[in-house]
Amino acid sequence: MRKAQSALEYLMTYGWAILIIVIVGAALFALGVFNPGGSTALQVRGLSNFQVDDALFDTNGTLTLVLGVKTGKTTTVLDVDFSILGGIECNNTADIDNVVVPASQTKDIIIYPEVGCGLTAGDLVQLDTDITYTVAGSQIVHTDTGTLTITVQ
Repeated sequence: MRKAQSALEYLMTYGWAILIIVIVGAALFALGVFNPGGSTALQVRGLSNFQVDDALFDTNGTLTLVLGVKTGKTTTVLDVDFSILGGIECNNTADIDNVVVPASQTKDIIIYPEVGCGLTAGDLVQLDTDITYTVAGSQIVHTDTGTLTITVQ
């Protein structure tokens, strides 16, 4: 009986501390604190109809996207426009050729800026991005807007 009482007293005394440590550890893991390298390479906000599997933004301002669709249908990308937030003069307003992205695949889309941007490798930039597209079986033109946070390479 005394061993059981001693074990119960130990759990009551230190159990709360152990529980708090476990909860804090789980919260830190969920926030990505233990994987800092993956959080700065590429972040996508918005773009509810597209998934950006990978992206590359070089010092001249050329943006390469590996783009998939979330619409569940074959989608034709008509145009991708971007501009850097924060006052850096680097944007794209030139049209791209229509790129057909099948529902279950991804496509590489390369967007060249109108003029070279002269960025520095390692800079972290935010790109305000608009993707104009149509969905198979419809002639309606849609625009999806989002922000890409990406490291210049």
